[in-house]
Amino acid sequence: MRIRQILLIAFVALGLGLATLMQGMGQPAFSCAYHPEAYDGLVMEKLEGELTGSGLIGRIHGAAPAMAVLSVREPDNFFEHREFSLVPANPDIREALGAVHRHDQVCIQGEWLYNPSSQPHLLIKAIALLESWQGGGDYQHQTQVTQDIPDRTLVGVVHAVGAEGDVLVIDYDDAVLPVMVRDPAWTAGLYRGDLVRIDYGWRRIPARPPHAYLTQPLTVVDAIASLHNQPQTLTGHLVKFPQSPQLQFDVYGLAVETLGQQRIFTLVNFQDPEVFGAIRQRLATLWDEQEGGAIAGRNYLINPNLTLTATGTINVTSPEQANPQILLASPEAIHQ
Repeated sequence: MRIRQILLIAFVALGLGLATLMQGMGQPAFSCAYHPEAYDGLVMEKLEGELTGSGLIGRIHGAAPAMAVLSVREPDNFFEHREFSLVPANPDIREALGAVHRHDQVCIQGEWLYNPSSQPHLLIKAIALLESWQGGGDYQHQTQVTQDIPDRTLVGVVHAVGAEGDVLVIDYDDAVLPVMVRDPAWTAGLYRGDLVRIDYGWRRIPARPPHAYLTQPLTVVDAIASLHNQPQTLTGHLVKFPQSPQLQFDVYGLAVETLGQQRIFTLVNFQDPEVFGAIRQRLATLWDEQEGGAIAGRNYLINPNLTLTATGTINVTSPEQANPQILLASPEAIHQ
């Protein structure tokens, strides 16, 4: 088995009461309770109390070899959240973390792991799966950061800037690389989706997952915000983000290559719900016609056999915007 009798038998919904979850791997069962008041304001002391007590509940934000990140949200405010790096306390927990998927809802017990980084890390001693999400398919990472990433310098895509600029996360091919930043001024003004060139070294601690550090200020080689409000015609492979706990419906985009790295532009229309519905329907029809060619990406599905061209206006309104958008006037703005 990929996981050794991991845990659990329980159903939890938002608004959960007390649930007793059986955990395998030779560890005792633990009870998980959701206390909405503990998540109000996302106060660290209250969250730590849940972590060391009946369990901290959140959804997996991202999972890659040797690493996972948990997103914890306020009860009634989807846009207020904190992300925590999860560190397994033993090989069984490492195996369990290796089996989780993006959007899975989990309950974890453990303790705060104090470390030099400004990014919060949690030492996980027990984990229970509350709700599984398989919409992204069975994805296997291709790029290993210690083997495939060129030494000392690379061009990658900004995935996130955290801890007030002290932590930079880079997408390189399909790898996710945490990068420690000596001077937060080096990351000031970065947008998610910026293409940057970094010079880096490897940190000895922690050994898993590998962490890099900037050896000098980075260089922005293609700023995504420079495209804002600009008319563009872009070509790329069609991408589908399946409906999930974070999405009300399937969302489509184009995977566009720039300087050897991929950025996904979502295809939207915010002015007219009927037009947006027609755009999604056209994209769904194109997707379904060639669905057999689709493969799993890191947190999406992509069809390398389906190349589209879209004409519209680029929309980038926030440094933390998940993906740049192409604002389409109509379904006719999409060409095969």
